[in-house]
Amino acid sequence: MSGVACSVIVPSYRSASTIGACLGALLRQEFPLPYEVIVVDSSPDETPDIVTRAFPEVRLIRRDRQTDPALARNLGAEHARGEVLAFIDSDCVAPPDWLGRLHRAVTAGYDGVGGAIGNANGESLVSWAGYICEFREFLPGGPPRETDNLTLGNSAYRRSVFAAAGGFPTGCFPQEDQVFHETLRQAGARLLLDPQIVVAHNHRTDSGAFLKHQRHIGRANALVIRRLGLPGAALTRDPWRAVAALPALVALRFARTLLACREVESGLVLRSPRLAWLCWLGMWWWGCGFVEGSATGQGGG
Repeated sequence: MSGVACSVIVPSYRSASTIGACLGALLRQEFPLPYEVIVVDSSPDETPDIVTRAFPEVRLIRRDRQTDPALARNLGAEHARGEVLAFIDSDCVAPPDWLGRLHRAVTAGYDGVGGAIGNANGESLVSWAGYICEFREFLPGGPPRETDNLTLGNSAYRRSVFAAAGGFPTGCFPQEDQVFHETLRQAGARLLLDPQIVVAHNHRTDSGAFLKHQRHIGRANALVIRRLGLPGAALTRDPWRAVAALPALVALRFARTLLACREVESGLVLRSPRLAWLCWLGMWWWGCGFVEGSATGQGGG
């Protein structure tokens, strides 16, 4: 298209405290081919000023209103010049070989590739709880494997495949990854998850913000499960049935989280009773959000 091998797209909102580290790492990539970095920002804070002043080589797309992350990524893709589109969040920091590893996997024959999420602020138990509750399917460790789903904060796709899928669906944050990858799966796309490709993610450290986000995830889960007809869809059509099933849903989600941590994080949750309690509490707030989504049908926000 223009000699640019890869476009890195960063959706941003209120990212003043993290955007510097994110972009600094992206501009230091050990990638031998031409690439560009695009930030789509809708922040009311000083984030756009930081990008403009400290990173003039970064392409900034400015939005006046808070923009859904999926829409922000799609806008970045519309302005991108690369044949491979890579995505990372504004609160993540990539290692120097990040882009090269994603690009090699895509050009080797995969339609999309993604990696794992690490915890960048592990000094906080709340951060650990948010990390474990949200990213248990994308913890570091294990061999590369084909998959049906990736995390959008650490992924890359062939431009043609991304365009054919219509971009990321809006209105179901933070579960748009499931809807998008289901579209790719139905189209026969090949996706690779390489847990050795890790980006460090800064998580919420305020317990109230953590619980609010878990509730948001629960509402989005209800919407996406009903939309895709996934197992449990009947619960999302009947809030009373969802309420009755809530204890079992929370217990199952908690058990799956413990299993994932046992395999990857060496029993991290079980070694810390307070962390286990925070995760358990987060599961219940997720469950409340799931019931709300079942009752109203409003899983996004």
